[in-house]
Amino acid sequence: MGLDFIRPAKIGAFAFALAAAGCDDGGGEGPDARWVAAWATSMMEPGEAIGELKSRSFSDETLRQTITVTASGDRVRLRLSNLFGSQPLELAEVRVAKELEPLVTAPDSDRQVQFAGRPGATIPAAAELLSDEVEIEVSEGERLIVSIYAAKPSELATWHPLSLTTHAVAKGNQAASQRLTDSSALTSAFWLAGVDVESATNDKVVVTFGDSITDGASSTIDGGSTYPDRLFARLQEDPQTRSVAVVNQGLGGNRLLRDSIGPSGLSRFERDVLGTPGVTHTIVLIGINDIGMPGFAGPSEQVTADELIDGLETLADEAKANGVKTFVGTIMPFEAAFPPYYTIEGEEIRQAVNAWIRDNEAYDGVIDFEAAVRDPEHPTRILAAFDSGDHLHPNDAGYQAMADAVPLSLFE
Repeated sequence: MGLDFIRPAKIGAFAFALAAAGCDDGGGEGPDARWVAAWATSMMEPGEAIGELKSRSFSDETLRQTITVTASGDRVRLRLSNLFGSQPLELAEVRVAKELEPLVTAPDSDRQVQFAGRPGATIPAAAELLSDEVEIEVSEGERLIVSIYAAKPSELATWHPLSLTTHAVAKGNQAASQRLTDSSALTSAFWLAGVDVESATNDKVVVTFGDSITDGASSTIDGGSTYPDRLFARLQEDPQTRSVAVVNQGLGGNRLLRDSIGPSGLSRFERDVLGTPGVTHTIVLIGINDIGMPGFAGPSEQVTADELIDGLETLADEAKANGVKTFVGTIMPFEAAFPPYYTIEGEEIRQAVNAWIRDNEAYDGVIDFEAAVRDPEHPTRILAAFDSGDHLHPNDAGYQAMADAVPLSLFE
């Protein structure tokens, strides 16, 4: 058996994986078992920073990351990413276990992760790697801990800046330790791009796709308070939708049309949505950074409503061509956000794009996020009770309102 490298194809200025190698529906414990995404996050180049979050390298260190799975099954596999690396990435040991308490593994649950039957792996530059299957039973909502030991110095790691989960790093090989010693906290994710579950019960996977609002900026760290988190919780409460998995492919700072903080939505959609194992539905909420960032970057970065509409139509066409049901969210209010991010001209573009969204026939449906969070007395602003304080990102209550705006009937 050879290593399942996910070979990239060149799209625009960036290299992306088109599909996960070995993500067919075959095998499993029964005729209906198939591999589905249970958790995922969008990777980006390490040279960027978001606020105080900065990419980093690792050397003789154990990186321990916690994730919540949204599908159930008896086997898992990991997707590790060196997609934005310029050198091969050597990982000496990788392990997965159930969580007993934060960053502490449950006894007897720890498993070594292998790659083509061998511990450790070398991932080429600009590639991702799929692990062998690991026998470990998981249920929806359960938390797993993934420990990665990098013995040799790495370059700045391919990462996801805003994980909204407390991870940890410690010196030496502590991958098999139940509890790390002398560890430091991290709130960004590194190298771990996805966790798949071989499931006979999860028949639908919803990918939420967008920018920092989908990512969950300004929500409570470790609170499970992003709108995709709260949507998953709602789906679990309804017997008709308990088999629906949810993965969050939001990326802070992302723009639909142009690369900025991370690759553009247009260029990563094939990797992050269509390449998601088992994907059946996607919710697209993107465009506000295309409107607002020119206030900082200058007139050369300005876009028109027609350009944004064309971009949104492109995503819908790509999804339909791949049999994925696609829903589009209205762009949310942003008056007073980060001057000069908000402008009157930008508001006019937002209104024009939203008018198209509400009447469009390209998507399978519309989710009116704007109506869910706007102030009815001042509709160009987020309602104060839902505003994190920056007038752009919701707080926990606002993210709950967004999740409540998604009709669960879409996935029954």
